[in-house]
Parts: sequence; C-alpha cells; structure tokens
Amino acid sequence: MDLSIKALGKAFDTGLLKTVEALLRAGKLNRVADLVAMSAPIAAFALAKLRQTIGDPLLIPTAAGVELTERAKRLAAPARELLERIQEILPRPDLFDPAFCDATFRVSAIDYAAAVIGPRLAAAFAERAPRARLELLPFDAGGTRGALANGDIDLAIGATLRPAAKLFVERLFSERFRCVAAKGHPRVSKRLTARDYANEAHVLVRTPDPRAARSDPSLGDPGEKRRAGVVVPNLLLVPEIVAHSDLIATLPERLAKQHESRLQVLPAPLKLATFTVSQSWHERNDEDPAQQWLRGVVAEVANAT
Repeated sequence: MDLSIKALGKAFDTGLLKTVEALLRAGKLNRVADLVAMSAPIAAFALAKLRQTIGDPLLIPTAAGVELTERAKRLAAPARELLERIQEILPRPDLFDPAFCDATFRVSAIDYAAAVIGPRLAAAFAERAPRARLELLPFDAGGTRGALANGDIDLAIGATLRPAAKLFVERLFSERFRCVAAKGHPRVSKRLTARDYANEAHVLVRTPDPRAARSDPSLGDPGEKRRAGVVVPNLLLVPEIVAHSDLIATLPERLAKQHESRLQVLPAPLKLATFTVSQSWHERNDEDPAQQWLRGVVAEVANAT
C-alpha cells in the first residue's frame, strides 16, 4: 500500500472524501448515492478506490446485508473531521453539499404560507439535509425588513414586500380564494350562490394588529357583508371549526384543499381578489451557496403545492 503524500493526494480528492464520509455514515451504497447525489455505481467505484488506498474491505456482507468493518468504524469520525476542515479552507461555492450541512436556517412565514409550504419544506430538509436545522418563525409584520437586515432571519415568506435597497424578492405563486363548508352541510352542497354566501354564518379571521392583515392577504376580508358566526385570531383555526359546524368560510385555495377530506371546497360566488406569495432576503445572503440552496428548495416545494 502506497501511503506517500502524492498517492494519498490522488486518492483523497474532495468528491471522493464526501462519498467516503457518507459511506461510513450510512453503510449502504444506495443510501450514499442519495446523500451525495450520485449513482450507486459511482459510489461503488469510490468504495473500491478507498479499499485499495486503506487496505481494508470497509464493508463486509452479512445476513442482514452489509456492515462496516471495525477499521471503517474507526475511520468515520476522522473522515468527517477532515472534510469539515477542508470545507473551512477551500472556496465554499464548490463544496456546499446539503447532505453535510449542519447549519440552522431561520425562515419567517405568514401562517398561511407555513401551513401550505412548511410540511413539504420540512420533508425536503429531512431527505436532503438531515444534519441541518429548519426554524419556522412567526412573521413579524412590522419587523421583517429589520430582521432580514440584521440577520435574525435568513428568509421571509409572505406577501410581496415593496422593493427596497439591499432587499431581494422572488415571486413564488399566485393564490385565489375558495369557499369551504363541512361535508354533509344541511344547506350547502356542490355549489354556493351569492344569496347562500350572504345568508350563511361565516368564520372570520380578525387580527388585533392591522399591519398583519396588510402583510398577509389571507387574513384580509375578501367578502363584503358577511355575517360572522365565529371570529378567530388565526387563519389555521378556520378549517377545524368549519368541519365541526354549519358555518362556512373563505380560505386561500391551497389551504382549503389540504382539508378536502372533511370539507367541501367550492368556487366563490363573488369575484374575490387574488394575492401573491413571495420570498424575500437580504443582499448579504444573495451569493451564499447554502442560502441559494434554501431558496431553491422553497421555490420547488411552493410550486409543488
């Protein structure tokens, strides 16, 4: 076995080292392929190259599949430490890999956006960045710009903010409103007329902070002359109340469709304004590879909702 500096340098290129670290952590070639976004044959090639360099099989077959050798188990921690040290030295754009990222991402989102994007975003993190931490934080209607500027949050998801210096904004999707009623509602079935809409009691959302309604269109009152049966402070309470009562409500379509198993989702009998959901970030994060990855995943899951 050649352990010269030249031989080791040739064997341990950065891409191989990432594969090795994933292999020693996961112990399965197909799982390694998922973690480092490469095919199983390439992961197998990396294993063969590492076996030749180390002089150990590293993985051995067992009745349950394969398991790490004792030598491989001892190598796992040093390999991880070496990779982390390399990442500190070399340019980050070439090395960022969500599978090895242990950063915390702080995302502020309006309640509606958290409900429709949050579950898919959490699933994407669990699959692609299992070491990273996602914090979904309340949307501060009056302090979002300041929180982005001072680094308290990495990203804000909500209504489109007015363009400003050092603030980047990307549109995610447009949303429209739908009416909802419980399945089996005694007076509402398959369609809702304007008269029905006016006569039925509604669940309305009211917030004590007028800035919240301006920054979160889903909290607005898109209908006129609605008769309030129940008034709540949080949009996410509405589906549960409607499902267990004869009240009706007006909800953003994506949120309404999350509850189709219990609710009728009906076209609105009135012409209601649409609204846009966007993500916003400070210029300091614009070129950061981890932040670019975060925004890409948010855009991806938003488009899939």
